[in-house]
Amino acid sequence: MHMKDFMDIENNEIGVQGRTKDRAYEKVVHFVKEKIKSNELKIGDKLPTERELSERLELSRNSVREALRTMDNMGLISCRQGSGNYLTGELQSIITESFCMMFMLNQISDKDVSQFRRAIDIQAMILAVRNIDDEADEEIRELLNKLNLNEENKAVFLDKEIHMLISRYSKNKLIEIMNESLSNTFDKFIFMARKTVIENEEDILTAIHKDMLQSLLERNDGRGVLAINKHYDVIDKYI
Repeated sequence: MHMKDFMDIENNEIGVQGRTKDRAYEKVVHFVKEKIKSNELKIGDKLPTERELSERLELSRNSVREALRTMDNMGLISCRQGSGNYLTGELQSIITESFCMMFMLNQISDKDVSQFRRAIDIQAMILAVRNIDDEADEEIRELLNKLNLNEENKAVFLDKEIHMLISRYSKNKLIEIMNESLSNTFDKFIFMARKTVIENEEDILTAIHKDMLQSLLERNDGRGVLAINKHYDVIDKYI
């Protein structure tokens, strides 16, 4: 038998193992989805044990364990040592990792990210002005005071805080998740972009962020959208 024949056999075996793992994962995920649909499983509930899943789904314990480990890594469940597996639905980590990998693989660019963040922030601002209540005004004024007092090298952290505040008050969970994931992925890029802007145009971004917050206090989405467009117009000049 030639070496190529041995390699073909080995590759076929690896392929079969891979397909088996894929099928096991799909069966376990399908089981969890069906339990969620039927309201038998909700956030915080404990999943059946590996042995129970193995028996119900007619899978080996190892296959079930691998499937559960994958689900844990994705943030769908949480494995608690000595206690079991619990449904968490914290899938934001996989979104963040996906953004990071796409950026590293040059599937998305700085410009793509900036355009996407602009679109999200504009919609977040419109919804925030519509949904915000008077109790939020104190938090907004507190951030305005911080902007007035903070040194330039701390302003980047307020940048994220302000954008996340707008996302939170939009009361759209998907906008909030996407903005958080983008911020977590591109914190370093945002810091460098801000530094470049300050070197060329002083701290124009702080004035723009004040405008964003002021527009929330005034419940003026037109002013808020204008401020967001100014913000990304400035950023786009330096990427």
